[in-house]
Amino acid sequence: MVDSRLPRFSQALQALLLGAAFLLDAAWVVPVLAVVLIAASVGGPSWNALAYVYRALPIPPGEMEPAAPPRFAQSLGAAFLTLGTIGLYSATRDTTVWWALGWGPALAVAVLAALAASTAF
Repeated sequence: MVDSRLPRFSQALQALLLGAAFLLDAAWVVPVLAVVLIAASVGGPSWNALAYVYRALPIPPGEMEPAAPPRFAQSLGAAFLTLGTIGLYSATRDTTVWWALGWGPALAVAVLAALAASTAF
């Protein structure tokens, strides 16, 4: 079980970080978030770095919900960000492959995370 506000917070933070990384051309954010999501999907909230940020903020606790759906979403996000990392660091910069296989999956994660955070879907 996990606090229902934790996944929404994590998704919103991921969307903001990935959007800012794209705008600022900070490709290093993609592998960092991939590692964070891999740790969160493997170890749950106790290994989730974004959960520590959430707990440090004065946010009132929400209702408890099953941890399986957020863990599945984190696993998919980790897979896409890993693919994005491979694309960003193996393709030649500013080529179609770099954009499509690098920033494409990362921006897909950003859009889906923003959608999930704003609609609780």
